[in-house]
Amino acid sequence: MDVFLSFISLVLLSAGLGIDNGLLIEFSLKGLNLDEKKHLLWRSVALVMAALLRIGFLFSLSQLSFLEDPQPVSNWFPNLWFAPEGAELTWMSLTLFAGGLIILAMAVWEYYHKFREELEGHAHKEKNSKSGTFKVLAVVGYLTVMNILFSLDSVFAAVAIMDLETQFWWMVAAILVASGIMVFGMIPLSAIVAKNKHFGVLMLSILAVIATKLLVDGTGSHFSNGLLIFIIGVLLLNDAAQAMIDKAAAKRIARTAAQDA
Repeated sequence: MDVFLSFISLVLLSAGLGIDNGLLIEFSLKGLNLDEKKHLLWRSVALVMAALLRIGFLFSLSQLSFLEDPQPVSNWFPNLWFAPEGAELTWMSLTLFAGGLIILAMAVWEYYHKFREELEGHAHKEKNSKSGTFKVLAVVGYLTVMNILFSLDSVFAAVAIMDLETQFWWMVAAILVASGIMVFGMIPLSAIVAKNKHFGVLMLSILAVIATKLLVDGTGSHFSNGLLIFIIGVLLLNDAAQAMIDKAAAKRIARTAAQDA
């Protein structure tokens, strides 16, 4: 039952995190002025490649045996600053701690980016010029770099929710299912996110909680998966309740305005 809950949580989280990645792919491909069939094809290929990249990162982590070796005691390693006295840390501990810092940094950056978008407005400008070889290569290179960055937070989120050694194939399946959701449902999902701005902030809050778990685990302490899923559930319920309150408030304001008129 715990594995199933973790699997569902990872699928939903991976799909949620993949929305920004999907929108990035969507806008980048639009700049190439492809016809609709080619656009849909290459968007699907890019999303599948992003999923394969995540699986590749997971596999690499599972095969690096030195990660289980003891971590040297040195003040240069920040996870040791917060570790309990006598804790036996490994290189995997340092990797988890670094992953927590990466996710936290990306969450803060994404929040700042969304905030700036709302302040300044964001409009995608389509270009009428034909897509030349250089432009195609530039888009491919840009998407490759950004997919690597987006993959890091997804991979470390997966490691935080499920056990890499015993549940590797569950993690792979969750990433593939989330990729399928993005391939066939990115347009309606992106429309939902555009309509409900609070959803993006919710995902960043969940990322912050996952980063906290990785930071705690990276210091040799223990942050249980059950507690993580419980906190994520509370955040989801809070977001749903806030959405219902906002909807009720909007109806009340509209009703009052109609009565005054």
